[in-house]
Amino acid sequence: MPATNPFEYGRELNPDELVDRAGDVDAVAAAMQRPGKLFLIGPRRFGKTSIIRAAEDRVTAKGGVVLRYDAEAFTSVELLAGRILADTATRLTSTVERATLAMRDFFAGVRPTATYSATDNKWSVSLAGTAGRETGAPLLADVLNGVERAAVKARKTVAIVIDEFQQVVANGGRDAEAQIRASIQRHRRVGYVFAGSATRLLADMTSDPKRPFYKLGDVRVIGALPRPDFTTFLTAGFRSARIRVEPGAVDAILELAEEVPYNVQMLAHECWVRCREASPASALTAALVRDTRDRAALRYDPIYTQLWSALPPAQQKALLALLRERGADGGGAGLLSADVTRRYHIGTSTMQKSLEALTSKGILREDPALAESRLRIEDPLFAAWVELVVPR
Repeated sequence: MPATNPFEYGRELNPDELVDRAGDVDAVAAAMQRPGKLFLIGPRRFGKTSIIRAAEDRVTAKGGVVLRYDAEAFTSVELLAGRILADTATRLTSTVERATLAMRDFFAGVRPTATYSATDNKWSVSLAGTAGRETGAPLLADVLNGVERAAVKARKTVAIVIDEFQQVVANGGRDAEAQIRASIQRHRRVGYVFAGSATRLLADMTSDPKRPFYKLGDVRVIGALPRPDFTTFLTAGFRSARIRVEPGAVDAILELAEEVPYNVQMLAHECWVRCREASPASALTAALVRDTRDRAALRYDPIYTQLWSALPPAQQKALLALLRERGADGGGAGLLSADVTRRYHIGTSTMQKSLEALTSKGILREDPALAESRLRIEDPLFAAWVELVVPR
């Protein structure tokens, strides 16, 4: 039997661990190498980061330069811009002295003040900016122009990846979109991949003709994995440990995890452990899958209790309605109907506002794979906990 669990979650997956994401990896790698501009849109836990990592590995193996950032890791756009500047100077030069010259020559307009730590082999940069463009998106646009100049001088193609890109736009508003577009639309040596989980915001940004990012680049939406491919993957993983897979068991994993890659891997991981702990190894059954899901949900009881208690009553009612009124589409269509709102003692406008608030908090998400928008619970374990603990 294999000594390690074949179902991994909670980290960036290696390229050989991705299930049926070849087309997505190809598209991201192409944008990095052409160079082009790509908006990669998908909810959290759908594997965007692992896709980007696989594309980055492919490009860097061919000598490409990829600069990757998570916008949520920076408390301001200025700090993000400073990090991009420092990394550009470091990656496109071979010595500290040349990096210093690069900062001076290519980024003079933002007046960088740089400090090099020999211990950490890392630059710390602060930016003063130019008159009228001292902060935020304008400063970032100036830095991106500097990256283009540095790439042209080095005769290299550079790819800049900004994950959770909506954070940059949220801080700067539509002016940020216009300023960034005005900068990067002229770049020929720098490719961009803007990824994000705010599906509605990013979809509006790229599909509305009135928005600056309209038709700026390609758009790729990351959805749930095709069921047949994940079914084959899961079945093979259990059978590799000589765990017998009963009919309906793998379907139960996919359904209870709502076919979200992270959630599927997590539930499969827990089921694998339970099957292996039995002596001899127990079979994987639909009943075991459901019981494993319920056990996992109750294990997080303190966290989910706090989350539930912090919700206003109207939002609790809206969440219960979504969970308990799910139709064949699984997305709660008809929640604003008079019948549903009456049953849960909540007005139509209050229901709508509550659902929007739950989405803003990250408790609900919009499913990007459906022609008509449907709401989903972000964390299926939280949904299971509500069903198990909250009285009907």
